[in-house]
Amino acid sequence: MKEKIIGICYIVVAALIIVVKYTVPGFFDILIWLVTIGLIINGIYLIIKK
Repeated sequence: MKEKIIGICYIVVAALIIVVKYTVPGFFDILIWLVTIGLIINGIYLIIKK
């Protein structure tokens, strides 16, 4: 049951990303930067934590 909910969330997020990409092209670049910075910070945190 939980997998179904997660799957639906992924589809909704993907649809929103596609809509935003075509309506606000500049926003997508900012989003990519935010995700990249978030991943780097998270990665460093996990390395330091262990």
